[in-house]
Amino acid sequence: MGRVRDDAAMRASERCCELYISRGTTALTVAEITTAIGISARSFHRYFPTKADTVQPVFDWTTDTFNTHVRTAGPGAPRTVLRDGFRAMLGGAHAARTRALFPLVFADPGMWSVFLRAVHHGEITLAEVLAPRLGLPADAVVTRTAAAAVASATRLALEEMARTGRDPEPLFLAHIDAFAAGALGDLR
Repeated sequence: MGRVRDDAAMRASERCCELYISRGTTALTVAEITTAIGISARSFHRYFPTKADTVQPVFDWTTDTFNTHVRTAGPGAPRTVLRDGFRAMLGGAHAARTRALFPLVFADPGMWSVFLRAVHHGEITLAEVLAPRLGLPADAVVTRTAAAAVASATRLALEEMARTGRDPEPLFLAHIDAFAAGALGDLR
């Protein structure tokens, strides 16, 4: 499943995210961060190779939450299962954090890179979760393409939310619908 290293790193990551949100910036020194969240510099560097990596455990949690939802959801329309998974990882109780954190992450080149790695990781792990629902192997072209479409729909929705302030859930669903409609069909 995920790459969340341990509970302490996750708690520190959550506190870092809260700090970035409360300050409205990621442009903080490691010393400012460690003082504000109450951990030593040694612990900080044990949990996070770089300052940009402070968001990685939260991103891993979102991937794990989405994948768990897709894996454990009962039978239902795929769009509904995906919508509910999106809601579980980035909506509901996490909606305010999503709306406040991602614009900051996207404005920080290092954190943007961490986000893109997390999207890629999510795509790979989602293929394993989608495979049983599709009745196909995880490495089948259709399975990998479906996982790539879901990962891309998530990224595109969050980017548009950060740019426009719009609710990311309907944006996610609009991208899922575009992928499902075979938007590339005109290229044949």
